[in-house]
Amino acid sequence: MSPKLCNLFEPCESPEAPICPLLQESVAHGIWYGNEPICRSKKFQNLSWVKKQRKIASLKLAEDDGYFTVRMLNSLHQAAITKRLVGANPNITDPEAEWLSKFGQKQAMTTSERVALRAARPTPTPTTLPLFD
Repeated sequence: MSPKLCNLFEPCESPEAPICPLLQESVAHGIWYGNEPICRSKKFQNLSWVKKQRKIASLKLAEDDGYFTVRMLNSLHQAAITKRLVGANPNITDPEAEWLSKFGQKQAMTTSERVALRAARPTPTPTTLPLFD
C-alpha cells in the first residue's frame, strides 16, 4: 500500500476539480472553465496557476466565456485577471495558441513609449517641511 498523497484525491477523481496537481495528464492536457471547481487541497494552494484559478473563479465567468489550460494560467499576468478576461474559444481551430497571442504575454513597450510615459509623469518636488522641529 502506498502512502496517501492527498486526502482529497479520491473525490477529485470524480467530476470535481478537472485539473488535479497530482494527475500529470490533467495538468498537461486538462481544461478548466471559470465556473468549475478548483483543487481544494491545502498542499497545492501556493501553485501560481491554482491562485489564478481562484481569482478567475471570483469573477463568476459563465461557461460560454471559454476555458483555460495550465499553460494559459501560467502565462497569464496576475494584473490581467479582470472582468474583461475571457478564456479560449473551443469553437475555433487551435484556440490555446490564439488565446496566448492575445493574453499570454506582457506587452513590451518601445523605448519611445517609455520616454513619453516618463515625460507625462509629474516631477517630484522637495517638501517645504522643516527637517527638524
